[in-house]
Amino acid sequence: MKNRLFSLLIFLTFSDAFTQNCEEINLSINSSSHSRIYDAENDMVFYNICKGETLILNGTPQFPLNKSGIISWLINEELHGQSSQFTHTFNQSGGYIITLSASYDNCTSKKIVHVSVGFEPSIEFNTEIIKACPNDELSFGSAPSNDVLFTKNISYDTWQSAPCEDKFSEPLYLPDGLDQSYVKSININCFEEDQVIENITDIEKIFINIEHSYMGDLDIYLTAPNGVTITLFEAAGDATWFGEATDDDATEENRGVGYDYGWSMNPSFNGTMESGVSSNTVGYYDQVNNKSALILKSDTYIPIDNFSKLIGSPLNGKWTLTVVDTREIDNGWIFYWGVKIKEELLPSTWNTENYTTKEEFVSNSTIISDSNESTSIIPKLGENTYIYEVEDNFGCKHSKNLKVQTPYVKALFEASQKNVKNTDAIVEFYNYSTPTNLQYNWDFGNGNYSTDKNPQQNFYSIGTKTVELKITTEEGCTDSYSQEITTVEDYLLWIPTAFTPNGDGMNDDFKISI
Repeated sequence: MKNRLFSLLIFLTFSDAFTQNCEEINLSINSSSHSRIYDAENDMVFYNICKGETLILNGTPQFPLNKSGIISWLINEELHGQSSQFTHTFNQSGGYIITLSASYDNCTSKKIVHVSVGFEPSIEFNTEIIKACPNDELSFGSAPSNDVLFTKNISYDTWQSAPCEDKFSEPLYLPDGLDQSYVKSININCFEEDQVIENITDIEKIFINIEHSYMGDLDIYLTAPNGVTITLFEAAGDATWFGEATDDDATEENRGVGYDYGWSMNPSFNGTMESGVSSNTVGYYDQVNNKSALILKSDTYIPIDNFSKLIGSPLNGKWTLTVVDTREIDNGWIFYWGVKIKEELLPSTWNTENYTTKEEFVSNSTIISDSNESTSIIPKLGENTYIYEVEDNFGCKHSKNLKVQTPYVKALFEASQKNVKNTDAIVEFYNYSTPTNLQYNWDFGNGNYSTDKNPQQNFYSIGTKTVELKITTEEGCTDSYSQEITTVEDYLLWIPTAFTPNGDGMNDDFKISI
């Protein structure tokens, strides 16, 4: 019966490939543009570069005597060039794997380096514009003693390589079908390109979550990426169930409860699933169908075929699980299945991580002092630009500008008249101060004051008064301007047109009266 069932599966068969005696190709990679960094703990070579920079690598393969070959450069497994020199400008931050491949005939050797392209930081200021007074010293920073509170925050994005994790398949429905095959595949692609299975323990286990009645209905096979197929389980156990199945139910919607099972060369149960039927089951009562059953316990078991048949298969590639239903009557479900590789074989994750090593304002003539908590400046008139520069652990420099605006502040006015008579002493003042949005304080020198922009004042008191205008901006910048207003007495003259010199005491004299 097993021979008949086995013929239902289509297995890939390969003739033994011609093996060639390959002599080693000596390979080396060096850079003329960046320093090489070796991570001894993870046995990785790194080049850390800035976003937008060009990396130049030189590859020097040494082929065996009388052999000539081909060299290729790959970026994340995509062909980049086939000359001795690798040149590429990296405009996207993150991690890249650069592979130098050298081959002749059917022989190939490879060298790998990792490239980390740094991230541009986010540089945030609590304000991007500070207003100051011309020629006045101003301090800003995080210390409370500063004139202006100024804070900054610097943050970086990060990138990490995809971890090599257990691979799980999507659910697979197993409807009844005599001699029907059901196939579900997963793809593993996180290992090194030439990494292969070298030992039967390299695969810790093949795991599956399944419900089906009966065990005696199913054959289960595993096909590795190189096409080699091994038998994990052959129909045995008859009425024993996988998980809490929905027996005698032909509908896809009514799913049972899957149990976790696995196959391993170091199993938790010392035997095959078939041997587990007699000594590793648990009782179960199906209330829906009023039926008692035995369920194979959740455990790992010895596969029918030894994992040694998988030695030499690549770890990367398509792994396929094939289930053959040898009888009719019952449906089932595989809720997931996967391959667990020995942890020691998992490639190390690596990341691109930036942090600040130096930060300061770029020096210029208006900066008096600069520290982490306080910067003192005497800004020039107009808009002053201060460049805040950040350097990260890759040696990449980034900057952001802080604007310090110093407006032109000038108090100026004109009086409608500067010399007045006490009988006509009202003076109007016309304000020409800049800027326009100001606080005005007038002192007329006579005990009177005003905050109007264009006031008027009566200077009837004889003498000279100093009028001063003091202006103040929103930022507290001040300027003043003054003029003198002089008031003189106004004399009224009466000149007679006739007189009567008759000695009566009235109009006897001809004179001017004041």
